[in-house]
Amino acid sequence: MAVRRTILKQQRMKLVKVEDLNVGDEILISCQSCFKYLRIVRKPMASKKKHWRTGAVLYKLVWCSIRRETKTSYYLHNGVTHTREYKDWGFGPEDHNYEHYVNLNNRNIILVNKEN
Repeated sequence: MAVRRTILKQQRMKLVKVEDLNVGDEILISCQSCFKYLRIVRKPMASKKKHWRTGAVLYKLVWCSIRRETKTSYYLHNGVTHTREYKDWGFGPEDHNYEHYVNLNNRNIILVNKEN
């Protein structure tokens, strides 16, 4: 939690659109009740399809990297301690170890670090 606060305070961030992103850019997007810190691996490409009502350009899914952590929780049930391991998204610019596609159409995208 403290890492999130320091990153958000130290960086000058601004809202951008999908077409403004390049390879290596670091962005924040909202996901459920938290933020995901993503790094763009492939440049976003425009799709052949248009928005059905407005006719706006839609973009294909963007290949991004993110940190994925294995966390362990413990709980007590009938006097026996059980452990449960689960995978969760980490937050921060270091140690990105997982890559996947993300749909960035119609999302609020916060640019954290622009790769030159």
